Amino acid sequence: MTQQHSSPVPQHGIPMTRVAFERLLSDESHYRYELVDYDPVLDQGTVLDMTGSSPEHAELSYNVTEAFKMQLGKRGPCRVYQEQYVEIPGQPSSVPDVVVTCDPGDREKDKRARPFRVRSPLIIVKVLSPSTEKYDRTEKFLRYTQCPTLGVYLLVSQDEPYIEVYRRSTNWKQERYSSGQTIHLDQLDLELVVDEVYEGVF
Repeated sequence: MTQQHSSPVPQHGIPMTRVAFERLLSDESHYRYELVDYDPVLDQGTVLDMTGSSPEHAELSYNVTEAFKMQLGKRGPCRVYQEQYVEIPGQPSSVPDVVVTCDPGDREKDKRARPFRVRSPLIIVKVLSPSTEKYDRTEKFLRYTQCPTLGVYLLVSQDEPYIEVYRRSTNWKQERYSSGQTIHLDQLDLELVVDEVYEGVF
C-alpha cells in the first residue's frame, strides 16, 4: 500500500495501545491505519499507515462494491461500504476494502464518532497487496472471525483473476475461484462472477 508522508505516523510505525489507537482513528479519520502485531495481553501493537492503493486495487474494490450494490438494490436494510472501519469485540478496529451489513443500526451513523464503524458485518472483502498480504491472511483474518455476525471473508488477488472465499458455515475452509467461475454467497443470495470482478483490470 502507498503511504502518505504527511501522515503523523512514520513509515516504520509506532507502538500503541488499543485505546490510543482508537483515539488516533478519531483524530486522523482521513487516514487508513491498522494496529498490527497486536497482543491483547500486553495491550500493545504497532500502528501502520495503510492509506493509498494501486489503480488495480481501487478498480477491484469498486467492481466488487458495484456488483453487490446492483444485486442488493437501494431498498431494504442491507448496505455496501468501501473502506469503512469494522468494530471488533476486544480487538482494534480494522478497515476492509468492502463490507456488507444488513443491520439497520449500522446505518445510524453517529456524527460525533469519527470514523464511522460497522458493527455487524456479514461479508468482508480484502484486495490483497504485497506489503499486507501476510497480515490479511493471518492476524487480520483471525481478528475478523471474532465478529459474531461475519459469515464470509473474501481475498481478491491483484495479480491474476483469483479469489479465495472463507465461510463460517464451513469452519473457514478455503475455497478457490478463478476465471470462468461464479461465487455463490447463499447468506444474502449474492453472486460474484470472477471475470466481472476483474473487468478493466487485465
